Amino acid sequence: MIKLSETEIHIMQIIWKYGKTTSFDILEEIKNDDTISENTIRTLLARMVKKGAIKITDKKSKTYIYEACINKDEFLRKEGNNFLENIYQGAMNSMLLNFVKENKLTKKDVEELLKRIEDESEN
Repeated sequence: MIKLSETEIHIMQIIWKYGKTTSFDILEEIKNDDTISENTIRTLLARMVKKGAIKITDKKSKTYIYEACINKDEFLRKEGNNFLENIYQGAMNSMLLNFVKENKLTKKDVEELLKRIEDESEN
């Protein structure tokens, strides 16, 4: 699996959102983040192309159009599994209980999660 930094994942989220996008669109999305410069974004995009996470699908004048090479659902599933293994040693119940204790999951979230678990276990 391709390893991406936190900022690269943020960029991937933008690319997944639009399907195909330019560096200008990405910059527009994160313009309020003073910690990321235009040059940094362009460097990260080049690095992500090299990693195979994204590809250049077209070029309009001096502007590249980027598209994801990584399936969003598959990436999130693998990253979630890595997080679970690395942080909670694979103990899903510990992770969920921690989220409930920290009020990251509302009662409604828990009810929806239980319903989805029930639905999945029936299939």
